[in-house]
Amino acid sequence: MNKRTIKTALLVVGVVCWTGPSASEPICASPEQVERIQDFYNDNPGTTPLVAAGRLKLPEAAIGSSLPADQAASTRGENFEQVWAAMTTWEKPTVIIPKGADVFEVFSPISSGTTSKENPFFNLSHDHAFGGHLRPDLYSAIYAYSLPRKEGAVVRGVFFYDESGASIFGVMMSGKGPQPAETEITKFEDFIALISSLPPVCPS
Repeated sequence: MNKRTIKTALLVVGVVCWTGPSASEPICASPEQVERIQDFYNDNPGTTPLVAAGRLKLPEAAIGSSLPADQAASTRGENFEQVWAAMTTWEKPTVIIPKGADVFEVFSPISSGTTSKENPFFNLSHDHAFGGHLRPDLYSAIYAYSLPRKEGAVVRGVFFYDESGASIFGVMMSGKGPQPAETEITKFEDFIALISSLPPVCPS
């Protein structure tokens, strides 16, 4: 495929995507769902919301809205650029991309990006393996998680949600494997503080 074909394909995709609706109101768990989700986490600490949503048959964003403030912080999609810029300093993140029953993992630093002056795309640079063209105007919610596990490890990451409450993709700093260096943990603590300083998705 030559460069002209690639540019033409991107233009067609851009026209189709650009005409889509903007993000609707985010999903917030009901009191009954909050109780159910918290009971689940009491028995299954450190479970990623992606997995918890499948087990509980609930929207993934509802899982995030039910977690205590020391385990989750949220903001709306309009604050995407601030959130994204903070992730570009992480040393060894893993990008998580759920697609149907499959989950793709991309081991790559996070590239910087800029919003197009011609359309709503946020275009990533080509500095790293993970690149592409994002539509943050369609993100209803952003949730960052710091979820303690039974063995003392902590699951750290951030997920970006569409209007249905499903994750479009996520970026993990740590999970079941080795925990990051203290310098990286400090970065994540600052990252959580940043998101906590922004208007939340759901009322407390």
